[in-house]
Amino acid sequence: MSSPSVTHRPRLAVLVDLPRSAEAGGHVKYWERIAGAAAEAADFPFDLTVYFSGGEADETPAAHVRLRHLRPVFSTARLKFLPYVPDHSDLASFHRRLARDLPAYDLIHTTDAYFAFAKTAERIARRLGVPLTSSFHTDTPAYARIFTRQTIDRLFRRWPWLRRKLIEDWRAPDRQGAKMERLLRRHLRAASHVFFTRAEDRRLAEEIRDAADVSRLRIGVDKNLFGPHRREQAALRRDYAIPEDRVIALFVGRVDIGKNVPVLIEAAQRALAAGAPLHLIVAGLGPMRTDLAERLAGHISLPGFVSPSELGRLYASADFVALPSEVEIGGMAVAEAIAAGAPMLLARKASSASVFDHTEAIRLVEGGAEAWTAALAEMASSADSRRSMRQAALDYGARGLASWSDVLREDLTPGWRAALARTRKEHVRSNRDA
Repeated sequence: MSSPSVTHRPRLAVLVDLPRSAEAGGHVKYWERIAGAAAEAADFPFDLTVYFSGGEADETPAAHVRLRHLRPVFSTARLKFLPYVPDHSDLASFHRRLARDLPAYDLIHTTDAYFAFAKTAERIARRLGVPLTSSFHTDTPAYARIFTRQTIDRLFRRWPWLRRKLIEDWRAPDRQGAKMERLLRRHLRAASHVFFTRAEDRRLAEEIRDAADVSRLRIGVDKNLFGPHRREQAALRRDYAIPEDRVIALFVGRVDIGKNVPVLIEAAQRALAAGAPLHLIVAGLGPMRTDLAERLAGHISLPGFVSPSELGRLYASADFVALPSEVEIGGMAVAEAIAAGAPMLLARKASSASVFDHTEAIRLVEGGAEAWTAALAEMASSADSRRSMRQAALDYGARGLASWSDVLREDLTPGWRAALARTRKEHVRSNRDA
């Protein structure tokens, strides 16, 4: 592919309505990695600006790639009564500063369907005829149900009758989830191309758009950071003071109810009480770290946020990874664990296994503490099983995992080009028919 000059590249805006930080979740990291891949590709055919929420300084990693930050209009950070919010978003219905920027772009890509950036993009795209594309990254309807219920539980714990009324009679968590589902469907109708990761998201998109307007979006992996060459189990045991007779289980992610950490705590406690030789490393921040420390004392390490380099060592050196979250869309943690050769326990409801072709590196676990207790105990007791799963992970990682450059070049760029070409063709046809 020839390298067009920067001034002749179509201008593309990608909207990520979340703040950037070292501790940000996979949604933010996904687009940081894509921007990095675009910056390294001299022949990338778009002039790319990725918008994030917040007040950080803008960055220009390449002449054709920029990272911009816009302060939110009404962030969830202002809602001090909420007990816990995993990632702050902008609840405003319109972002005037973003709206002033978007008319300069030839193509707009949204990464959610619910918050200020996405709602603003819908209005600008409709008004100016700018093509809009979108991708799935977070199961927001499921999270809405979980955190609405948690908020009600905490705010109304002194009034159990009102709590029951809100949850059981008025079904507030389900109503909030249904509202998010309606917003998602409306947004998909406004998009000219949709990128999916899970099969269920593909089915939803194809209910609303033609199959030709829907395409797969994989999860990339940096194999320099995440791979079997990072394995240092003896050093890991030394650094984390883990006895030689313990089997090392690793959890990575926010330490909260959204990631199903209460089930992990209960299951690990039961497995340990039954004699399972487990030691759990929890890499992440969140409100349940104290519960973990107290209930699994002597059998847990809580390093908090860890650097990508340390995370690569953890994945490669742990005996297995346990991710009980039931609301994932694929998940960077799963891709990185597979690349490192880590056997995995995953929640069946999360659908992550299907994203990775049901590789035998993954063992699916039903919901609830009882099922997770049995799974943790079995993994801790079966070195042969862990060995065969590790080999399955390495085999799949070698043949089935994409780099971030692959994702940009093979998944995103064709969809973006198709949306732009379709809009141009429709514009020519409308002018001809006028």
